[in-house]
Amino acid sequence: MRFKSKSMFVLIAVLAFTLVAAGCGGGQDKGSGDTKAKKSYSLATAGTGGTYYPMGGGIASVSNEAGVTEISVETSGGSAENLRLIQSGETDLAWANASEIYWAWNGQEFFKGQNIKDFRVVTFAWDAIYHWAVPKDAGVNSFADLQGKKLGIGPQGSGAAVFAETYLKAIGMWDKIQPQYLPPEDSATSFKDKKIALFGYFSRVPMSALMDITATMEVKLLDPTIEGEKAGFSQKYPFFVKTVIPKGAYKGQDQDVSKYGNPVYLVASTKVPDQVIYDLLKAVYSENGQKRLLQTNKAAEDMKLKNAMKGVKEMGVPLHPGAVKFFTEQKIEIPAGLDK
Repeated sequence: MRFKSKSMFVLIAVLAFTLVAAGCGGGQDKGSGDTKAKKSYSLATAGTGGTYYPMGGGIASVSNEAGVTEISVETSGGSAENLRLIQSGETDLAWANASEIYWAWNGQEFFKGQNIKDFRVVTFAWDAIYHWAVPKDAGVNSFADLQGKKLGIGPQGSGAAVFAETYLKAIGMWDKIQPQYLPPEDSATSFKDKKIALFGYFSRVPMSALMDITATMEVKLLDPTIEGEKAGFSQKYPFFVKTVIPKGAYKGQDQDVSKYGNPVYLVASTKVPDQVIYDLLKAVYSENGQKRLLQTNKAAEDMKLKNAMKGVKEMGVPLHPGAVKFFTEQKIEIPAGLDK
């Protein structure tokens, strides 16, 4: 694989389950009766410092503990790379942002000329917000003040880097800064060491990497909507929604800060069996599944059954057949034309 593996395998509880299952039903063929397929599936996330990786671990735990299938969690470059990894057959499941899903499906922007159609949407997951942080004492009050400086914007191929480039081009700053393609944990280290002037990355609030930064230094969160709206950013890219990081979310943050968000979805290869996706969703949206996810990361607060179709109509990408079956049974309305 092109991306670095940090597989999160079965927990002690799951090992116990496996031993019991083996003792009670050993010898059954894969897929026979009620026995679940035993193949291991991979889930591409991003770096370890954002929300993708821990939430991937939560999904893996839910699946493993429910006996759906073993899922190994992989680190990667992030959203854009994840869709390419599915297309190339190097991963089975992935997190991806709304913008990359839309562009990949339609062969636009960063996916122009590429044929990426071998994935399907499974469910909405959470709302991610792009954080722009600078040292509080740096005298930076706008993006114009960052001219000529090195900015950490996320690893190459990530939804974070794609967004940063898209935004900075829109406000006329892309060719005036020096982008540094760093995963959040490396970017945080470089930021604390004063090697870069800005830390930027997508995550739900709060972001662990930024919390690590604010534990040792004072930062200021920049408001991108001021320059963005003057440039018509929301009008051109409606899937980048305006949102707010509430005051107190990070140490030293004494006021609300407006930001742009980008919804995150679980997507799957068309080669993943319908029954696996159906069973996975059944486990995720079960009472135990929801509890496990909430124990993993606060992003799970967004991943509720009632939110499953949030933004799906606007993206216009079909749902996985296994997801169609599950949500139809749950009486969740599926946008017209996206159930095939």
